[in-house]
Amino acid sequence: MGMSAQDKMLNVASRLGLTSLKDMQGTTRMVYDSQTTAAANHTFFKNAGQRAFPLSNVGANGNQFQVNEALLVEKIGFFVPTAADGIAYTGLGAANSSVKFDLVIGNKTVIKDATCEVGGEQAFYNDGTAPSSVIDLEGVGILIPPQVEYYVIAKGFNDVARTASSIRLGCYLFGTGALLNFNTTI
Repeated sequence: MGMSAQDKMLNVASRLGLTSLKDMQGTTRMVYDSQTTAAANHTFFKNAGQRAFPLSNVGANGNQFQVNEALLVEKIGFFVPTAADGIAYTGLGAANSSVKFDLVIGNKTVIKDATCEVGGEQAFYNDGTAPSSVIDLEGVGILIPPQVEYYVIAKGFNDVARTASSIRLGCYLFGTGALLNFNTTI
């Protein structure tokens, strides 16, 4: 039988010497960042603390989780803000766009040149048939430990013409998390 998301998080945390993570509160967690200026290249989560909600939800800590907080990334998704205010958004398909991206944790590239293609490679998506803006890492998961910087480098491209595309873009990381639990730490 495979390892659960919680077991994987605790196993990796233990190997990193984060022994108190097991006493923290488990949760479902999502962090996102968006850039409303159209561009061919985007870097998400770096300097995200400077972007206010609703453009980002990472807050003042930016692209690091606090002590005893972590995220086991189980899904990576992309969206397209429809206007500069970042309030409304749509999936990649409406912009006829796809994304090639890297996920970097602690200056180590842990996912390189992966694509989230609306018009193809459907086996990587949610149900294997419908176009999606999400890559599911179910059964794999990648841990972002506390106090380690993380970011995503993404490049938009037109999935029909197979050329670079300048678009507004947003990215989210979703999965099992750990939050500081004051009942066991104070």
